[in-house]
Amino acid sequence: MKKNYTTYYIFLGLFSLMILTSLYKHLFFYEAMVQEYAKLGYPEHLVKPLAIAQFLGLSLIIYNKSKRLLEWAYGGFILNLVFAIIAHYVSKYGNGAPAVVCLALLFITYFLGNRRDTVQQSENLAISV
Repeated sequence: MKKNYTTYYIFLGLFSLMILTSLYKHLFFYEAMVQEYAKLGYPEHLVKPLAIAQFLGLSLIIYNKSKRLLEWAYGGFILNLVFAIIAHYVSKYGNGAPAVVCLALLFITYFLGNRRDTVQQSENLAISV
């Protein structure tokens, strides 16, 4: 059980670090991000809402209070990262490797979190019986 928690939090930390790095760039290097979005074919007005959505999604995943909101956060990140990978591929700007790594970390975090919750529920059921 302890191994499940440790592995989950390691991958969650790595995923969070990548998203926080992206948020840092969105906040403190706004003009550079606008130029990068333009090279990928995205408009300037998408930069701020995407940063806000990433912050909210990461907060929901870390605090993990509502199962429904957690699923929406994971779904939003999947769409965001898949579109990033596609945009890099189509525009031939950059290689999109950070998006691929982040997507892999997201999937690992999702499946480890589900396994952790399943194990925790079965332990709670065994204790109550």
